[in-house]
Amino acid sequence: MKLVFDGLDLVFGSKKVAPKLRSFGSMRSVLAHPEIECALEPESPTYYMYREAARFGNIRYDVTRILSLDLCGEFNKTFGHTHPKTKKGTGWPEVYEVISGEANFLLQKVGQLGVDDAVLLTAKKGDALLIPPGYGHVTINHGKTDLLMGNLVSDSFEADYSMFAQRRGGCYYETHAGGLSRNPNYGTDFSLREETARKFSERFGCYAPFEKKDLLTVAKNMRDIEFLDKPELFY
Repeated sequence: MKLVFDGLDLVFGSKKVAPKLRSFGSMRSVLAHPEIECALEPESPTYYMYREAARFGNIRYDVTRILSLDLCGEFNKTFGHTHPKTKKGTGWPEVYEVISGEANFLLQKVGQLGVDDAVLLTAKKGDALLIPPGYGHVTINHGKTDLLMGNLVSDSFEADYSMFAQRRGGCYYETHAGGLSRNPNYGTDFSLREETARKFSERFGCYAPFEKKDLLTVAKNMRDIEFLDKPELFY
């Protein structure tokens, strides 16, 4: 799909959505080397979040625009967040799609003893990605143009950014010069797997409707996205 912007606002059908922005100053706490001199001012935007461009019951459709920037030697990225558990003890899932640009998704499952799983997933235009319950995630703009993404997520919870703030980002950093480097704040007893977003997501049955359709098309059938608001159906 093609997104239309009026200045910074997203025009979505007859609806105009103003963005919330994440400034460079607020990103310094999750960078590998925030002390490196950078041309960006503290108030400079790094990415824009367009909340609730569309709604499907308790499930909202958001759009994120991640600029192509150098963040103190790193590729531009989101701050990173985790999802809490429901009252039934199941984590909340989420689905993303790349509308334009190239993305790397860093997913991490962190337990009491350290990182249980860490995977870097590559995605290109048209690819969808399922974020399973229990995984925190960071999106990295790996391309030379702005990265546009859509996502479907339940409105029944709020994202938790605390782990990433406390540990200075995700368990790995992706830099322009050196590729991937481990974040020492997560320890050393883990490794990083790499695969495509599609291959990773195909392991989950609820991903099937997203393999050949965009998120908004899938969302027309509430049965196909019900697991996002009732994650106990995920298993």
